[in-house]
Amino acid sequence: MFDEKEANPDLGVVSFDRQATLAEEREFLSEMIRGLRRKETVSVAAFDGKRLVGHCNIKRRMRSDVMHAGTLGIVVLDGYRGVGLGERLMSEALLHARQIGVWLVQLTLFENNAAAAGLYRKVGFRKAGVIPDKIVRNGRHLDEVIMYADLRATDKSSSRRRRKS
Repeated sequence: MFDEKEANPDLGVVSFDRQATLAEEREFLSEMIRGLRRKETVSVAAFDGKRLVGHCNIKRRMRSDVMHAGTLGIVVLDGYRGVGLGERLMSEALLHARQIGVWLVQLTLFENNAAAAGLYRKVGFRKAGVIPDKIVRNGRHLDEVIMYADLRATDKSSSRRRRKS
């Protein structure tokens, strides 16, 4: 993904400023495995032969008052986008998230990434808000969009009720 960030600065990658080292990749995988064992993480991967071409994970928040919530991250390599792979990865990850007790999932994206926003809406995410000028890429300021999905039963009436403080 690091190479794609350089080639496509509008891509939503914000965490890679350089190619990860082998040690960093090992640590990432070890952390992912620990999270899976503890039911703190959901991880779904797609392969083309032995090549990893897509990955979606949902990481549960660990404080007791927000353990029902998780954060979604997804990556699909160029050449594998636009064929339904991202939708399948996310749908599977969201199914597993419910199984570990996560029913509120959030994600963020660049405001100019219309393709990703469309995909997220397709699998049930809704826009929650915008953080203006959060991203600075090649001298351009981009807004960050926050989206969420409520995975509880289709009756969303309980998610619309809010207590007044």
